[in-house]
This record gives sequence, structure tokens and C-alpha cells, in this order.
Amino acid sequence: MRPLLVLAGLVVLVGVGVWVVGFSSLLDTRTVAVQGVTTASGLTVAQVRAAAEVPLRRPLARLDLDAVRTRIVAQLPPVKDATVTRSWPHEVRVTVTERKGVAVWRDGATYRLLDAEGVAFRTLASAGRALPVVQLPATPTSPARAEELRVSGATVSAALPKKLVARLRTVQVATPDSISLRLADGVTVFWGSAEESKAKARVLDALLPRKARVYDVSVPTFPTTRA
Repeated sequence: MRPLLVLAGLVVLVGVGVWVVGFSSLLDTRTVAVQGVTTASGLTVAQVRAAAEVPLRRPLARLDLDAVRTRIVAQLPPVKDATVTRSWPHEVRVTVTERKGVAVWRDGATYRLLDAEGVAFRTLASAGRALPVVQLPATPTSPARAEELRVSGATVSAALPKKLVARLRTVQVATPDSISLRLADGVTVFWGSAEESKAKARVLDALLPRKARVYDVSVPTFPTTRA
């Protein structure tokens, strides 16, 4: 009889535990904490909370964390990724990884901030001077082509050292294989394609002390300059 009583007691305890964790209000969701938001992305904590749509006063254990993450990433372009975790007893913690701007894309009369993958994630009032402007042909043949060119320009911008970015004004992308840089002092750099951009950036950095009006690093193993 005693073993049966012990077993029954264990069953009751398990049942109570399941009810407390999964169905009662004792461990329900009451707050949503957001981390990783900065002013650089244009995001606000309120926007992240709104996109997360975390149902409050529901059992924390039954919250679909993947669904919360999916909503945040899908609705907020500045968010590259997000981690959603439970913080017992009542909190959901959202940690966002923001996209970092490497260039500005001139989209008609609008300026948009681009990350290293060419994703346009924030609209700007003006181009400013902190980042280079990626310029595409006035009439790209298709949206897919425009995206390809935009990604090429962003790839080049992301590969440049900070001291060169400070001198750079535009990244002109005529075709995927015909990219050129325009520096603030009127210097032109023929870049070629976005391939080997880090190697080209290193070569250009070594060449710039040699005064010239044109630098060609399209073939980084055989760069040239013209006065």
C-alpha cells in the first residue's frame, strides 16, 4: 500500500507542476525586455516590442519563441537577426542584431542606408558625408539587376578601410564588372568587379601615397596609376 501512496503522490506533484508551469498564471508572461537596439539603425525598443507581438498573461513555457523571432525579423528591416529567450519567472528577453550601414544608396530622390549585403534597411533625410553613396545607372534593366548592382556597390564599400571611406564620395556601379570610386579630391579609382575587394582595398591603400589622378586596381596583382 505504501508504494502506491508514494506513486500517487508523485503523480499529483507532477500534475501540479505541469499545471503551474504550463497553464496557471503563476509563471505567466508579463514583461518583454529588448536589448541590442541603437540609434544608428533608427529602431526603437517600442518597435521591436510591437513587431514581437508577445501575448502577455499567457504561460511563459508555452510561448512560441521561434514565431516571435520570425515576426521581428520579417517586419523590421534594420534587424539582421534576433534571439528570443525565456527569463523566468515572467520575462521574455529579445536580443536583436542590427544591420550596420556601410553605404548610402540613392534610390531616385530617396536615400537609403545599405548594409554589407546590400540590404536597404533605413530611409535617410539626406546622404550625409559619413558614408559613400552607391550610384546605379538611371534606368537599370530590371529590379533584379538593380539589386545585383546595389549588392556589388555595398560589397565594395564594406571592404574599404575607414581612412579611405573618409575620402570617398561615391561608388559608381555601371555593371557588375564596371565599378569605380570617386574620391573627395576628384581622384578616380577603377575597381572592376566586387570580387577580391579586400585585396583591391589593400593595394589601393598602398598606392594612394603616390600622387595620381587615376588609380586602377581592377587587377590587384597588376595595378596602375595615371597622373
